[in-house]
Amino acid sequence: MNYLQPDNIWKSFDVKSETDFIEKFVLKGKFHCLVPEEIVDDYKLVERLLFYSYFHYALLDEAFSKSTRIFEASVTLKLEVVGLKKKEGFESLHSKLNRLEKYCSKHLHQQWLDAKEWRNRFAHREAGVLMGVTLINALKHNLNMINSLFLEVTTIHEKENQHKILLQQSEHLLNGLFILDDGNKKILICSARPYTTGIMQNLGKSLWVFIPITGNKEIKESKDLPNALILTLEDLHFNKNGLSAIDSSTKQSISLIVTDKFENGEKLVNHNLRINEIEAILPDIILEYMAKLKHSIAKEIGSFLYEDW
Repeated sequence: MNYLQPDNIWKSFDVKSETDFIEKFVLKGKFHCLVPEEIVDDYKLVERLLFYSYFHYALLDEAFSKSTRIFEASVTLKLEVVGLKKKEGFESLHSKLNRLEKYCSKHLHQQWLDAKEWRNRFAHREAGVLMGVTLINALKHNLNMINSLFLEVTTIHEKENQHKILLQQSEHLLNGLFILDDGNKKILICSARPYTTGIMQNLGKSLWVFIPITGNKEIKESKDLPNALILTLEDLHFNKNGLSAIDSSTKQSISLIVTDKFENGEKLVNHNLRINEIEAILPDIILEYMAKLKHSIAKEIGSFLYEDW
């Protein structure tokens, strides 16, 4: 057996070379300054396992499994960091996380409990089960959870308070009819909402989701519905008619402004009628669209948080 022969499966993912593979599938460890060095060093094995999955696809699952064990080790280490004594005998991961509840927020604690379920699942797997590239987003999320374990509780609450303030400031944008203008094109939007904010490298930035109206395209399946626009914004300014900001990726100015033009109002009425009809006649289309939207938002949140460390 040639152990240095690339796994043929990567051809299906349009991987052209070893370098291309590294850029697409090797998730480099990114950690903030409060993450202990032993955790940072431990993650280097995950990187290597990801790299060697280029030659043997199943190692990708092993890389993720290792990251769940690093999460568990991080929980134990966090208990030491905050001065909580080790319990006599065996203590479950669930119990350890519950002892850390006062050192985070309710929302983040639930995310830690969800990460624990991944750890349990990969500790008791059936033989021959592979998840492969579907784990890449979960791996990034797990890395974010490891980082979050070592944040100061004041930092956690500051981040969540910033998000709450943004939600309050943008409440008038949640439902309505707006024109999103990035200088190159204008898009009719029926909803805009911030989903998370940065606290470190992404300080001053926030992740937004804009929902376009359907337009006149015939809708036979979920992919016929317009994709949500997910943007990272900075230098935000709100007013009663909308907002202005800078798109962090393009550095272009954008604006979201209420429109009261009659023809735009008609388009919104038609949009609502079409959505209601589809929900009544073909509900699976809407359910599939919402599932895809939820997945896309989760993926973008994971990337936003990863870049924040």
